[in-house]
Amino acid sequence: MAQSSTLAFRIYQNLWASLDLVFPPSCGGCGRPGARWCHDCQSDVRTVELPLCERCGQSLNLPGECENCRTSPPYFTAVRSWAVFEGPVRKAIHRLKYKRDISLGVILAQPLIAYLRELDWVVEGIIPVPLGVARLRERGYNQAILLARPLAMGSGKPYFPKGLIRARETRSQVGLSFTQRRDNVTGAFQARSKWVTDRCVLVVDDVSTSNATLDACAKALLNGGARKVYGLTLARAGRQHVQNGQA
Repeated sequence: MAQSSTLAFRIYQNLWASLDLVFPPSCGGCGRPGARWCHDCQSDVRTVELPLCERCGQSLNLPGECENCRTSPPYFTAVRSWAVFEGPVRKAIHRLKYKRDISLGVILAQPLIAYLRELDWVVEGIIPVPLGVARLRERGYNQAILLARPLAMGSGKPYFPKGLIRARETRSQVGLSFTQRRDNVTGAFQARSKWVTDRCVLVVDDVSTSNATLDACAKALLNGGARKVYGLTLARAGRQHVQNGQA
């Protein structure tokens, strides 16, 4: 399974590389022509550094669990993010989500593949956070799928794009307070038991801010029979991004 998935990922990468020869790309972080992700932008990425809360992944002064996770444990086992939501990463995510630059998905999934290997989690299935019908119709695609699919192929993990569905439409989380985010997604997801029963699964999204979406997904997946739920996102935003209306 892992070997065939890796081969599929190489074919997937080669497909995009072939398209680049016909339609010369520009960098998702700075717009410079020549590559979909340039060396300068990669050098400017600030990765999320230890120590972190063992559960929610927020920065701490010392290893362990944060006070929120100790007093109100989340449904997920752990959540991690590759980079801080700033600079070229923020610009690339914006292009991926709102500018229809879907070619960035396979590029931005590559650091997630390496990061997932480092985490050493037992993952028996990868599931993207689903979009609501209205937003999917408006955007035309789900950016979480564009990250989750190459992540599954590159890591050799089973991919379950229908493991979660939206049970109801929700507002965009952008600009909402942490409390509003939690209320907005409560009961918004439903798991498909045939894909998740007795499995440890990984939920993938582009950005985590309050972890409200990932926790709502985790609750639905556990109710659907999953044994454990992990979360992985490309970037981590903070309260300052909420206050600035950036996340």
